[in-house]
Amino acid sequence: MKKLFKILLPPFIALSVFFIAVRYSPYYFELKPNKMGDGNLESFMSYYRYVLPLIFLTAILTQVLIFIPIWDRVIEKPFRAKLIMLLGICLVCLVLSAGIAYAMWDNFSRKHLINLCLFMTGVQVVYWLMNIVVMYLIDGRQTPVTEDTDITTLS
Repeated sequence: MKKLFKILLPPFIALSVFFIAVRYSPYYFELKPNKMGDGNLESFMSYYRYVLPLIFLTAILTQVLIFIPIWDRVIEKPFRAKLIMLLGICLVCLVLSAGIAYAMWDNFSRKHLINLCLFMTGVQVVYWLMNIVVMYLIDGRQTPVTEDTDITTLS
């Protein structure tokens, strides 16, 4: 049951937060499918509104095939390894969002490309940070009580 929670809960919570942000924005009722691909916040929100089930499926597959195996290897390692994993995730997010931003770019200006890339990187990094926090709460790494452990330090 815990493994099922580790697969479904982090993507559900992270995508729910994004859904709430999109749903309660002033643009929600003006979003149309033909607004996707303009390279601005409204087009991203339109994409998210109409393609949410596919995004959720992709998030679950990514969780199962990539994130959980990495998480299981890194969770017991020291803080430095966890920090390296987080920086690696940020780098992967930057590279992938740069590719997507370049595909959406309209050759208007390089500043627009950089802003689009940073925005998409920010969205991905926020998603992965929420994912990491939820996974940490699910695993609930507890300090085992041994003979040497002082009971007053556990509370």
